[in-house]
Amino acid sequence: MKVFWRWMFQLGVAFIGIVLISGLPLLITGFQQGEFWWKEYRDHLFGLFPLSKLLEKYAGLHIGEYIQYSLETLFLALIVAVLLALFFTVITMLCKERVRQRIKTIFFFLESIPDILIIMLIQLLVIIIHRHTGVFVKIAVTGGEKIYLLPVVCLMILPMIQLYRLSMLTFEAEERKMYTELARSLGFGKLIILLIHMFRNAIISIFFQSKKTMWFMLSNLFILERMFNMPGIMFYLSANITGELFFITVCSFFFPVFLLYSFGEWYFLRHVNKGRAIG
Repeated sequence: MKVFWRWMFQLGVAFIGIVLISGLPLLITGFQQGEFWWKEYRDHLFGLFPLSKLLEKYAGLHIGEYIQYSLETLFLALIVAVLLALFFTVITMLCKERVRQRIKTIFFFLESIPDILIIMLIQLLVIIIHRHTGVFVKIAVTGGEKIYLLPVVCLMILPMIQLYRLSMLTFEAEERKMYTELARSLGFGKLIILLIHMFRNAIISIFFQSKKTMWFMLSNLFILERMFNMPGIMFYLSANITGELFFITVCSFFFPVFLLYSFGEWYFLRHVNKGRAIG
């Protein structure tokens, strides 16, 4: 029960913060004109409520479809990034030390590449593949259609590398603990130790570290929607920014992410941690 009320308090504080910062576009516009639009800012805050009327106001503008498309792309990319990061981590951990260091060097080099350059290189690669094989993959949205493959690939690459680096650090730290040595002495294979003993301990740290990765992906989503002409909420917001729309957009991203990580925190700390090995 204490955890529930702590979450409700965090949710309430976050909601109040979102309400207050939703008027920033008005204040910035006023500052640009050398004025402080306090009255307009106050009217904006009161105009957000009741929320039902606010949602009705934007119901005919397909805002829900834009938000859904952006969230689908974001969470698909996150899932793929986590799965691939864990897969490459397990593969790397199974390798000998010299090979392991080479693989880590390659991934760390890729992490230094700017995200915009990665998007452009992938688009160029798709064009080259099409010219030589005839296989066509859409690199931009046209005619109201939605594309997922390239946006998800572009959005997940750098987060996947970041999560790989973090998971490698976590797995290598677990590898040096006493319970791992004990498992080896009992005759367990390396793969069994990785997937059963080390994975259970390491996944908790990786989950909490992925919070930062999620917000990094949100910043990249704006660039992605512009470059792929995606009909997402970030693209729409950049062309039609208002305090009310800013409020709806921030809430639409914050609450799903908050619920995901709140539930994940409860699950890991309550269930997985009960069987956590002692190192």
